[in-house]
Amino acid sequence: MDALGLELVSVTTGFLQAMIAGQGRRGAEFDGIHLWDGWNAVDDPGIPFRLAQLRVMPELLQWLMYAIVGRADRRMVGHVGFHGAPGLHSLSDAVSNGLEIGYTVFPPFRRRGYAVAAARALIQWAHREHDVGVFVASIGRENKASQQVAAKLGFKFSRDFDPLDPDREDIYLMHLRASDRN
Repeated sequence: MDALGLELVSVTTGFLQAMIAGQGRRGAEFDGIHLWDGWNAVDDPGIPFRLAQLRVMPELLQWLMYAIVGRADRRMVGHVGFHGAPGLHSLSDAVSNGLEIGYTVFPPFRRRGYAVAAARALIQWAHREHDVGVFVASIGRENKASQQVAAKLGFKFSRDFDPLDPDREDIYLMHLRASDRN
């Protein structure tokens, strides 16, 4: 992520509270990180959920959410994270130790490679430090941008999540080997 001038910053309960309190407010920040003033919790309902999750299970902090932050201007351009600890969202016995990943880049910062760089860094960390070899991405059928990010990361289409649900998300998988650690 250095080539893009970005870093990942763990999003704590205090950070999440600041995001919710500062939504839509110019100049909102947390710990020197400037929050995007166009962000609204209605657009990103996972934020209040993550806050509640961390309050109950603070040990999940390393597995949840990281702000994608520009090194030079300390501006948060989006977030990336897992949906829980390894195995929490596994979809079958074949991915019993899998990690489901999600990523969001705020509209003014899109199409710059930030989602790919941030997700790749987090995946490499989980693979190198925790020996996780299977990653899952659930992506809406209409979300072509997210599908492109997943493809650039090496995810492959696996299956429809629920063919009876018109708002279903398709499942993409990525398998890494021990030799892929770097």
